Amino acid sequence: MRKHWKLLTALGAVILIVAVAVVLLNPPSPAPTKDEPGSLQASGKFGFPVSGIKIGEGGTKTASDGKTITGYTGTCDSAAQAAANYAHLLRDVNVKTWTQQKKVLGEVSKAGPWTANATIAGDVAASSQDLPPGAFDDGWFIRSDVPAGGMYRMASCDEKKKAVVQVFVGSLDAQTKTQPVANFGTLTMELGWFGDWKITDAMPRVDDPDFGGRVKDKGPVGPAAGEPTGSVPPLTSELVDSLFKGTSREGWVEYANAKR
Repeated sequence: MRKHWKLLTALGAVILIVAVAVVLLNPPSPAPTKDEPGSLQASGKFGFPVSGIKIGEGGTKTASDGKTITGYTGTCDSAAQAAANYAHLLRDVNVKTWTQQKKVLGEVSKAGPWTANATIAGDVAASSQDLPPGAFDDGWFIRSDVPAGGMYRMASCDEKKKAVVQVFVGSLDAQTKTQPVANFGTLTMELGWFGDWKITDAMPRVDDPDFGGRVKDKGPVGPAAGEPTGSVPPLTSELVDSLFKGTSREGWVEYANAKR
């Protein structure tokens, strides 16, 4: 019996050694964390990651127009929200409301050399005694639809200091024949922290597609396919492919409430 116990003890020791060796040679894979690149999976309709950030949210106040959201927290996520919520101020041109829009743009920005480029289209249209050719729907010349593009790319961000954000938007641009033409494009803006996110640079010149080296490229841009319908169409795979042709998809993220 004593010999049997010795044999069993020796056999148990061997099994234990083998088991330990197997564990050491094949350690379990660690669970992915939020900081690991692999944890952000492409889950949108067109293969882009989708964030929890929504257009039309993020702040606690509104500007003097009663609709432009202000009062952000200073995080990089809030910079992405601010960029989307400020986009209409850089893109829209309505000759009847331009004065108010320009005032609000001043409230959410710091004036600089960029300001003239950002306001020249509206200034020219608003200074005309008559509605400019192509105007539609009671004074509109360009009307943005930010959710129709519904994507952003964070080029750089230092919380409560500075951020460079690109926002992909849709818009209706000037009436052709009987309908305004739908387009898609990218607005690039630099935001600085002054107790709130404020625009400090925007709308690069046409000969400055990388925004002074601060972004990878000018971002997707191009017209919607087909005959104008008077509205910005939803994105399709074919349209996304054409708009991103020759442009990197790296870093682009969908807003949670993008129109799809």
